[in-house]
Amino acid sequence: MADIVIFGTGYSADVARVYLQRYSKHRIAGFTVDRQYATTDRFHNLPVVAWDCLEGVFPPDQVELLGPISYSRMNQLRCERYREGKARNYRFASFIHPQSNVETEEIGAHCFILERNIIEPFVKIGENVVMWGGGHVGHNAVIGDNSFLSGDVGLGARARIGQRCFLAARAAVRVDVTVGDDCLLGFGVTVETDVADGSVVVRSEQNRISRAPSSRVSRLL
Repeated sequence: MADIVIFGTGYSADVARVYLQRYSKHRIAGFTVDRQYATTDRFHNLPVVAWDCLEGVFPPDQVELLGPISYSRMNQLRCERYREGKARNYRFASFIHPQSNVETEEIGAHCFILERNIIEPFVKIGENVVMWGGGHVGHNAVIGDNSFLSGDVGLGARARIGQRCFLAARAAVRVDVTVGDDCLLGFGVTVETDVADGSVVVRSEQNRISRAPSSRVSRLL
């Protein structure tokens, strides 16, 4: 059990709040946001503290952090705040919903895994990974650090997802297929062959690979 400060006051942070309150023993102590978004000092009757002065209210030896639960800028916001938080000696909490079937022990720090995920044996999940509900991850699959998997995503056995990837709802990756780093898989796509770093795969009859790199698309997320 720990006192938790959640990063954010938007929709995803509010969702995280509900899950922690209902399904964990953690206590939510407050929230933190980047200074430009600190437009109120209370959220759900708990303090909101600007990120750059968090230590003054919530020192790192008294709380753990969760979030941001965000794929903003192709996960870059989450990557940056995670690195910054660790550099400031904060620990990060994880949450795994009790209604997920998790048959692997190889899960990195600061993961947020919601309900009805089936994670088979020998799966490797990196640090700072978000998995929304209803996914299925086949045995020996790998999910790289800082990736975000939306709802109902399916990964076949031995599939490999690189770092900082975003998989939209109902995306699927076939058995033994590798998706490179910094890739975006659109809603409902099925990836049947390896995909290079920085690719965007959009839904069409051929699940075509966009000529626009994910670094350009990230500005729209």
